[in-house]
Amino acid sequence: MKEFPKTFKYGRVFRVKLKKDNKAKNFLNVFFFQYGLKVLENGKLTFKQLISINRLLKKLFKKNIFIKYNISMINPVTKKPLETRMGKGKAERSYWECSLIKGCIILELGNINDYKLKYGLKLVKEKLPVLTKIVKLIY
Repeated sequence: MKEFPKTFKYGRVFRVKLKKDNKAKNFLNVFFFQYGLKVLENGKLTFKQLISINRLLKKLFKKNIFIKYNISMINPVTKKPLETRMGKGKAERSYWECSLIKGCIILELGNINDYKLKYGLKLVKEKLPVLTKIVKLIY
């Protein structure tokens, strides 16, 4: 799983606003394994959500499954504590997030029978903050 970057040139960045008509250019098809999750709308995915998905998949399939994530946590999000006055610069990084663009594939799964994989991906779909659909590898 790709985590947040170890070296970061500028500690705090402005938020990126995703337009509704943006479409992905990379990772449009499942390349490596049997099934994948394709994003149907623009949105953001936090590091905590990615960890919860990973835990769910590891619990369901134990060590029998191959997982490949096609996303990485790039954007740091800052947040000031409650009841602080205005000014005094930008706050510290509180968490990392990744922007999801419509049409890209978040993760790919393989090496297990079809029924179990579809069941696992349905559970993962419920945990995600954006609409997704299950995509199968075309030979």
